Amino acid sequence: MNNQDINVQEVLENYNTYKFRISATEAEIEELNDEIIDIKSANMDGLPKPKGYVQSGIETQVIEKQTKIEQREKFIKKLKIKLRIVEDLVKTLKKYNQDVIKARFYDKESIEEIAVKKNKTYGAITTTIKNSIAKMQREYNKNKKL
Repeated sequence: MNNQDINVQEVLENYNTYKFRISATEAEIEELNDEIIDIKSANMDGLPKPKGYVQSGIETQVIEKQTKIEQREKFIKKLKIKLRIVEDLVKTLKKYNQDVIKARFYDKESIEEIAVKKNKTYGAITTTIKNSIAKMQREYNKNKKL
């Protein structure tokens, strides 16, 4: 694994934001790839290059766009790793705790809604969430050292 530290609570709280950022960045990469194709096809004029030709503005544009794509791909990879680690940690919880965490952070349900659904008190749900996050963080920290 890479050496990025993960704050389980932070990843859970930003779960849907991270998912959205991945989709938006993937769309951005697609756009950049389309722009590269457009730039390259616009340059297919077949004319000889001038004497002393080094690098065209077109090649420079393509390289810049490819660099942007690589940066965005790294960004997506980091987010996906964080999400996968936290999703895997959620799976280590008991079914009830998994359901509460998923409802709260994946489905963005309020603590009140979860309490009503599970026929528990507000305090019981907040305690379940707090304890589950603490357990997942301990599990992550323990496995990170391996």
